[in-house]
Amino acid sequence: MASTALQTINAVLKNKDISVLYEGGGVEELMGAHGDVWQTIKDYHTRYHAIPDAEIVKEKHDDFEILETTADTSYYLDELRNEFLRVRTDNILTNGALALDNGNAPAAVLVKLQESLAKLNRFSGGAKDVNIMDFDDAEQHYEEVRERAKALGGLPGIPTGISFIDSANQSGMSPGDLVVVLGWTGRAKSITTTLFACHAHDCGFVPMIVSLEMSAAKVRDRVYTIKGSGLFSNSALGLGDISVDSFSDFKAKESDKPEFIVVTNEGTADLTPNVVEAKIDQHNPKIVIIDYAQLASDNANSENMTQRMMNQSKEYKRLAVKKQVVIVIISSATGDSASSSDEPPTIEQVAWSRQLAYDADLAFAIHKYDDSDLIAIVCRKNRNGPLFAGQLDWDIDRGIIKEVFD
Repeated sequence: MASTALQTINAVLKNKDISVLYEGGGVEELMGAHGDVWQTIKDYHTRYHAIPDAEIVKEKHDDFEILETTADTSYYLDELRNEFLRVRTDNILTNGALALDNGNAPAAVLVKLQESLAKLNRFSGGAKDVNIMDFDDAEQHYEEVRERAKALGGLPGIPTGISFIDSANQSGMSPGDLVVVLGWTGRAKSITTTLFACHAHDCGFVPMIVSLEMSAAKVRDRVYTIKGSGLFSNSALGLGDISVDSFSDFKAKESDKPEFIVVTNEGTADLTPNVVEAKIDQHNPKIVIIDYAQLASDNANSENMTQRMMNQSKEYKRLAVKKQVVIVIISSATGDSASSSDEPPTIEQVAWSRQLAYDADLAFAIHKYDDSDLIAIVCRKNRNGPLFAGQLDWDIDRGIIKEVFD
C-alpha cells in the first residue's frame, strides 16, 4: 500500500496546487522518507514558477513511484497530518507511561508531556486566507467589535486602566497583540504589569502571570495590595499581618470575579512558550504576562542569549495570534553608559535582541525615579495609535495610585 506522503506528493504533481502544502505547518517533517522528493518539487517551483510533471521528478529520484490520485491535495494532506499526529501522540503517551513505570516524578512527567504535545500544535493548522471583500463577514466582525467595546466601556480590547495609555491605544490591548515592557532592573516593571493584570481582572478577564523571579505568594501579596487600594499593606501581607475584617470585606468584593492565575516554575523546570501554551489551554486566560524574558527559555532551550531572546519573541508573537490572547513580555534593558539608567530606556536598549522591538504591537518603558513615588510610563512603539507618556504617583506599599497630570 502506498504511503500517505507519496499520495500527497502525487496529488500536488497532478493538481498543480503546491500552495496547499505551503499552508500546512511542518510539511518537511510530515514527508518523512519522501522529504528529498518534496525538496526537489520546491526547488523546481522556486526556479521556474511552475510545478514539475511526475516524470521529471522520476528522472531525479529512481525510487519515486508515480500513482494515480483522485481526491483534492488538501484531502491527502489532512490524512497525512492526522496519521502523523496519531503516531506521534501515541509515542508521547507511551513514553510518558514508561517514565512513570520507571519511577520518574509525576510532575516532571507531566511537564514533559505538556511540552511534547504542545510541539505538535504546529501541525494542526497553517496560514489562513480571508477575503476581506466579503462584506457579510466584515459586517459581523464590526458588530462583534462594537458589542465588545460597549461591554468594556468603550474599548474592544483590554484596557490598562491608565487614562493616558488607553486614550492613545484606543482599541485596547487586543487579542493577538504582543506588548513589550522594558526597563532597568528594580524600576517597577513587574508591579506595573501586575497593575494591568488587576485591571483586566476587574473587567472580567482571566489574567495569567508567569513569574520567574517571584513566588506565587509574593505575587498574590502585590495583587491584593493593588486591588485593596489602601486596604492592605504589602509589607504587612508579607508578614501575614492582616485584619480579619478587612480581609472579609475584600473577599466579599472579589468573590464574583473570575480566576487570577499565577504560574511559577519553583526552580525545577524551564518555562518555555510550549509550556505557557499548555497553561493557556488549561486556564483560558485573555492576558498573559511573562515576567521576565531574560529568565525564560525558548522552545529550543538555546544557550546563546541573543538566539534565545530572538526565538522567544517570535514564538510568543505566534502564540498570541494563535491563541488570540494578549501576551505582555517584560524585558530588561542594556545601558549605553553608566548614567543610562537614570531615565526610561529607549526601544533600542532592549537587552540581547531587538527582535522584541520588531515584533511588538505596543512597547513602552517603565521607570521609577529614585527617592520618589513617581513612575514614568513612556511609549516607544504603538501600531494602533500615537505615542504617549505620563506618570503615576504610586504608594507601592499601600497600593494607592494616582495619575499625575501637568
